[in-house]
Amino acid sequence: MSFTSAQRGDPADVPIPPVVTFQSGAILLERLGIVDKITHQGIRHIAATHPDWSFGEGRPYPYWQVANATVMETTPFLDFFRKHPRASGGES
Repeated sequence: MSFTSAQRGDPADVPIPPVVTFQSGAILLERLGIVDKITHQGIRHIAATHPDWSFGEGRPYPYWQVANATVMETTPFLDFFRKHPRASGGES
């Protein structure tokens, strides 16, 4: 699901969950207006290739398994995309 600017609404009104999956993280980035468009596959590509990605073995934050989903802490996830807007194709 993607959101247009009109559908995003006020980012202050978007609830911030404690953890995100690759899919819910992509939706949250769009709803908050941090990126215009990104998919869970795009985030997985960034996770696999960006040297400053914060999650995974040997990184500052672990991935967690919840049921059958891989989750990440939301705050460092959002911080990464705010600090590295070009990682998702945005302006620097």
